[in-house]
Amino acid sequence: MNILFVTPAPPFPPRDGAQVMIANLARGLAARHTLTLATLSAASDAHAPQPYFQNAYFFSQRVAPRWRKWTYSFFDALPLWARVHESAELRAALPEIAARAAIHVAHLDTGVLAPYADALKNTPTVLAPHDVLTTQLQDRARHAADWRMRGAMRVQARKMRRFETRYYPLATRLCVVTERERAALQTLAPNLNARVIPNGVDTEYFAPQAEPVGADRIGFLGALDYAPNQHAALYFVKTIFPRIARQLPQATVTLIGRNPSAEIRALAQTPRICVTSTVDDVRPYVASQNVLVAPILEAGGMKFKVLETLAMGKALVATSAAMEGIAARDGAEFLLADDAESFAAACVRALRDETLRGALARKARAWALRHSWKNSVAQYEALYQEALDAFVVR
Repeated sequence: MNILFVTPAPPFPPRDGAQVMIANLARGLAARHTLTLATLSAASDAHAPQPYFQNAYFFSQRVAPRWRKWTYSFFDALPLWARVHESAELRAALPEIAARAAIHVAHLDTGVLAPYADALKNTPTVLAPHDVLTTQLQDRARHAADWRMRGAMRVQARKMRRFETRYYPLATRLCVVTERERAALQTLAPNLNARVIPNGVDTEYFAPQAEPVGADRIGFLGALDYAPNQHAALYFVKTIFPRIARQLPQATVTLIGRNPSAEIRALAQTPRICVTSTVDDVRPYVASQNVLVAPILEAGGMKFKVLETLAMGKALVATSAAMEGIAARDGAEFLLADDAESFAAACVRALRDETLRGALARKARAWALRHSWKNSVAQYEALYQEALDAFVVR
């Protein structure tokens, strides 16, 4: 099968969840299928090699100051996240790329690329939004600290609801990563019948490491330029960690993630808080912690940082939102806690009990080994074939 991937950014090197997903999917598919990539790329991005793709086409993405994007968005019918991914050049090129490569099916990655299905009227399309963007914006409106940002997020959520209900039905098939996302889509529009294909984890790359571990070390893993992760890191350091420190005065926290904001960097001025900033390889930092935490407040999608933590065999304390779509068991593969007091108590319990940490680690690794990318890739292959069989030229 000849498969075209249309993505909002080049998947290699993989830095965020969407890129990780496409990179692993491409790796699994390339042995049996011919892959072509059409991707948006900021002017500042170097066109890095894109392994597993026979051909890769790069299209410039509009870059504007943040204040200008928000100002224009106030008068725009499209939500901001969709507008910044609009490219007339990409839209015009897609039919030609599909024809030249004899494409059987196109994979449109992330919901913001849904309008490009209209440019591929002669090609079956599978849209993979990952998570429901309307719900994500509603969550951000609830958790934003600034009243102006709360108002802006509410406006964007209304626009995104119209966007998702209008453009998602253009795709031949639709898939998301959790049952929660599928149900949320059907709440938006009953005709949006999405398939659930969960993310996998690279258990060869994310494997246990024999790193020296100090006492009472707590790690937080996640991209720190992503708003839900910023909110979670601030919540943990300011609300949960003081409760832990009262019982374990020597405890430390290491925030591991790229591009931390000024507010996150400022946390490093607090005693026993470390912010790593961007690192080439997170694994040694994760391995050197006693306990990993995922105090996520905003549900949505399936958290790669949680899958990677489980794969590395680390004791994990997490909220229900962090574990969305991940069928690990509380008390077996991780510890569940949804409020500050119980979260702190679970961390203290895991830090004090080496036997518990070891049991959590072994079971977490065993769980991850049953959830590699192999199963997810097979489900995508079946969905591509289903889209091809069901396709009717519009």
